[in-house]
Amino acid sequence: MASLLRPLLDAPAVVVYLVCALVITAETALLPGVVLPTLSTLLLMGFLAERGTLDLGLAWLVAVAAAVSGDQLAYLEGRRWGPRSSHRNGWRRVETAVARYGVPAVIAGRCLAGVRTLVPRVAGSAAMPYPRFLAGSVCAAVLWASAELLAGHTTALLL
Repeated sequence: MASLLRPLLDAPAVVVYLVCALVITAETALLPGVVLPTLSTLLLMGFLAERGTLDLGLAWLVAVAAAVSGDQLAYLEGRRWGPRSSHRNGWRRVETAVARYGVPAVIAGRCLAGVRTLVPRVAGSAAMPYPRFLAGSVCAAVLWASAELLAGHTTALLL
């Protein structure tokens, strides 16, 4: 296992933080980001923090900031382009659900791969008030990043 991780263990921490932040941000900011391995990225960050390559607190801050920034970009895209997409029945149903459940929908969406790429766009398209969306996005990012980083950190302790 160590030989597979050697390039990351040897890389300067700033490079690891930057690459991880880009992956996490791109997952929600870009529609093709749905295929990016953010769960693996967070688990790896937690693992590298336990091994001493990264600082766990800074890894958490980077992960939360990257998740929130990706969400904001996707929300803005939904505000801009969403109404053009809302003629589709499936999109309209999702908009209705996000509008109905609000912040809890944003939080739940962050926890589901694939869905976390779409929910910010849908929230923007559904004209969810930005302060509510931002609150949900921050809460979701904190919960998500904390759980996944700690899972990676704990896994490294067990190895």
